[in-house]
Amino acid sequence: MKRLIACGFFLGWAGLALAGEAVLDVVTQSMKGKATMVNKLLPDDSKYVRLGLILKNESGESVSVLQESTYDKRGRPVRHLQVTNLQANNTRQSVVVTFDKEGAKVKIDNAGKIANESVPYPEGKKIEATPEFWLIRDKVSAGGASTYWRFDLNQLKWVETTTTYRGKRTITIGGKPIEAHLVTFGESRAYLDDSGDPWKIESAGGSMTREVK
Repeated sequence: MKRLIACGFFLGWAGLALAGEAVLDVVTQSMKGKATMVNKLLPDDSKYVRLGLILKNESGESVSVLQESTYDKRGRPVRHLQVTNLQANNTRQSVVVTFDKEGAKVKIDNAGKIANESVPYPEGKKIEATPEFWLIRDKVSAGGASTYWRFDLNQLKWVETTTTYRGKRTITIGGKPIEAHLVTFGESRAYLDDSGDPWKIESAGGSMTREVK
């Protein structure tokens, strides 16, 4: 049951420090479409993250993906959700992860087949995703980095992750020069505005770029 439906390149992008809401054009090696990213602080200073994608291949077949995550005010994960729908074979899969004092509790619904797993916290390791609050709440200086262990929804295990704030860069979007904050997350690069909303996110498998009016 560990074989999950995945569009690969965007998994983990919802874990970048983004704020507010943005609509982006998505291009991968085989698909194109739209993404909506929402990140906001809640009244108790916790954080809610949502990434929704609708992509189509050259044949017009679509895949939709919804990812949601919540973190407490310290950056500890509270809940993750991923729902994937593939039009080609009418397949739906959902993964729900909740976190208690022992670790991650995983429930997988793969086309009606249910499996449950428990994955303990990595012993002695930091799991607070403090970069979730960069720009949206917390200040960070160029060169600032955070290494922590996050629960990967594709691999269903804890993965060591380093996020680094690289400072400001100038990029071009829609023919216009844009000053942005560069944050790297694994193999991904996110260019963010002053509020933490994405201008552009790049990965080995594709890119997402904000629509400029």
